[in-house]
Amino acid sequence: MIFRIELRRSIAPWAGLALFLFALGFLFLLSGPWWKVPAPWTAHTTTTALWVRFLLQFLWPVVVGAGAIQGMRDSRSGMTELLATTPRPPWHRAIRLAAALGTLTGLAYLLVFGAGVVEVFAHGGFFSFAFVPVLLVGVLGVVAGGWAGLAVGRLVPHPLTAPGLAVLALVGTTLCWMSLEPDLDAVLPRRLGPLAPALAEPRGSVVTTTASLDAGQAVWFGGLAVTAFLLLSAGSTRARLLGLLPLVAGAAVALPLFPAVPEAAFTTDSHAARKVCDGPVCLAELHHDRLAAVAGPAREALAMLAKLPGAPTRVEEQVAPDSVSEPAPRDPDVVYLDFQRNDGLRTADAADLRAAVLAGAGVPSCVRPSSADLSDLGGRMIAAAYFTGELKPLPEYGRHWFQTQSGPIDRAWAQFRALPADVRFARIVALRQVLLTCHGDPLDTLVPGALR
Repeated sequence: MIFRIELRRSIAPWAGLALFLFALGFLFLLSGPWWKVPAPWTAHTTTTALWVRFLLQFLWPVVVGAGAIQGMRDSRSGMTELLATTPRPPWHRAIRLAAALGTLTGLAYLLVFGAGVVEVFAHGGFFSFAFVPVLLVGVLGVVAGGWAGLAVGRLVPHPLTAPGLAVLALVGTTLCWMSLEPDLDAVLPRRLGPLAPALAEPRGSVVTTTASLDAGQAVWFGGLAVTAFLLLSAGSTRARLLGLLPLVAGAAVALPLFPAVPEAAFTTDSHAARKVCDGPVCLAELHHDRLAAVAGPAREALAMLAKLPGAPTRVEEQVAPDSVSEPAPRDPDVVYLDFQRNDGLRTADAADLRAAVLAGAGVPSCVRPSSADLSDLGGRMIAAAYFTGELKPLPEYGRHWFQTQSGPIDRAWAQFRALPADVRFARIVALRQVLLTCHGDPLDTLVPGALR
């Protein structure tokens, strides 16, 4: 009965509604990074869960502030002394209030994810249960934040407490989020980034959080929730001091589990990245529907590359988490296709798929995914044209930008094509070595002085 009353009369329904509507507003009214490659939020349920965790950068302060408003209820109503004289232990009332707030804010978070799952199915995305740890830690973070707001509102019942706490939560969450983003200059130590529930932007559709990050955050937010409840129900200074012990213990256990560098927060999702093969051609389960279209052109390209010394023998999808600072992984025996970054591969025809395998004589770019380099792309385009006899843009990230810069590449291709056959072959072999080691200028290796 009391629990139902708290559900109706507390701020819990409004806090849950605010979280739900704010989240949907972000996801559907803003294009945001969550709609874009390499990790559109409708591609995979785990990716959806990661993006909802990303949004906690803005949503968590709302929950914390709402909890603080509710925590000041007894003081605002002038009932503090009256309630202190009742024989019922304080935790009896606290548990119902905390349960009401935690239930409805946690439910709102789950409903946001549920809306994302509907979008995944509507867009033909991939479903797996790998999202469960990401989702549950997010729910625990939301509940812990609401309870922390309740505790602070009860202990410091000042009109400025709720807005001040919400602002502090926003600043703290933003600083923690910056520590998890590898391309941002962090203010806090990197290891402190997971102290807030918001995660960095996912760098691919086949990535998920590491087990150590999930375990560390579960312990930390569990300790925060227990401490918040103990402070909410404490009746003395000694009880409040003892109530801080779960928080301290949670931090002591969690900090060594947190990643020392942002890249260590994510790993390959074994469900979405499971290999589906047709002979020497393998794609991730996430993109298994493209295997039939890729297999034929990929085999043809491997046959063309076979005349090179140390030629690759397999074609595989690149499934490692995308790095903003390091080039794509490379292997002399494998040609990697990046369906996440190069979204055009998902609709490319046979000619484009063949060119993608032949680009760079089977070796990916040496520049960072977020960069553009005329020499790198020009060298890999000419390498593909060496085998096919036709110079054409590659189906990859940045192809439209390079179409406007095609003049120098066209001239370099004309010079390269005029060389004797044995010289062209030797330079293609040299280009392959340049791209495998990432030492040297690709286009200059094929046509010295091409860009001067």
